[in-house]
Amino acid sequence: MSEATAVHSSAAAAAESAPDDVIAEILLRLPPHPSFLSRASLVCNRWRRLARDPGFLRRLRAFHRTPPVLGFFHNSPDLPRFVPAEGVPGRVAAEAASLRRDGDDGMWWFVDCRHGRALLRSRDWAELLVWDPMTGERRCITVSSQIQEGALDLNAAVFCAASGGGDQDCHSSPFHVVVVFTTGQCHGRVFACVYSSGIDAWGDPISTPVTSPCELYEEPPVLVGEALYWLLDGSRILEFEFGNQCLCLALIDHPVENHAILKRNIRLVRMEDDDVLGLAFVKDFSLHLWAREVADDGASQWIPRRAIELDMILPLEGYRCRAMPIWICGFAEDGDVVFIRTVAGVFLVWLDTLKFKKVSGSLLMKTVYSYASFYVPNGMKNYASVPLL
Repeated sequence: MSEATAVHSSAAAAAESAPDDVIAEILLRLPPHPSFLSRASLVCNRWRRLARDPGFLRRLRAFHRTPPVLGFFHNSPDLPRFVPAEGVPGRVAAEAASLRRDGDDGMWWFVDCRHGRALLRSRDWAELLVWDPMTGERRCITVSSQIQEGALDLNAAVFCAASGGGDQDCHSSPFHVVVVFTTGQCHGRVFACVYSSGIDAWGDPISTPVTSPCELYEEPPVLVGEALYWLLDGSRILEFEFGNQCLCLALIDHPVENHAILKRNIRLVRMEDDDVLGLAFVKDFSLHLWAREVADDGASQWIPRRAIELDMILPLEGYRCRAMPIWICGFAEDGDVVFIRTVAGVFLVWLDTLKFKKVSGSLLMKTVYSYASFYVPNGMKNYASVPLL
């Protein structure tokens, strides 16, 4: 027996004799990317049992806290609809490519991603599709006639009903979908209507007045606490508060429009360090981050937090980067990862370390929908030989 074989056999024997709690501690400290646990669960029946234990999965979420960004979806029809952050495309990319709808166009269009689920719409907004890429679960929802009749601009979001529940498993929890929209009949108001999967029904619309006609941007909203925020045209933000069994719409002003090179090169973001609403925009090829601070008396102000010179950290040598704007394509939900489109392609940038990775060479991706999730074992037996991502 060679020395290497003897060492391997000794290590395997030690692992086999270790108690379950020791093996669980080892699995807990693997990188949070699902591919690590999915491969570990194939080692033996014992490891598979431990990796699929609900108690272990709760500990995994509590230990790592923030789910890893696995990649992003986008609506460019001529390109793969899911781009992994690392590794080769696997079953999530294959399922994204297979999403087809009965109808004239046969397409589902991504609208939002949150809490492990993706939200898609038909071209005419008559139907919505809530899809869990990790479990494969899909639910098609007919949009309320109150929304369809006369709606002009629309946007939507999906969120877990247990979003405030700490280590709750959102994949198995009920969810809500909220659609915000304007109508041709009521120029002075913006509306919102909520679907609940628990009762499989839409609630009554609520609305808030606006002083002038407004356009809902197509970019996905950001979730901060128990409120969702969408960008409107000009310098306004639509706030949808759903906490404490109360649905409330309101408008918030922001001062950033005049600071940005292009007004649509602005994104809402959650400032992870203190869980407040933030704004990100590009000016002079730097990414600027501002935070909204609210005083005890309810008064708010926008405070500059950080400026990052993107053309200094990204590998743009040899490109005439100043001949083309740097665009913000999207943010991860926790605000620590931003997707940037440049003349050299799309980059994923980690804001805490300023490390980056080029994830696509395409210049067609105006908006991306970041997808993050922990390991979910449901249905893994059907994909034992297929990469998870």
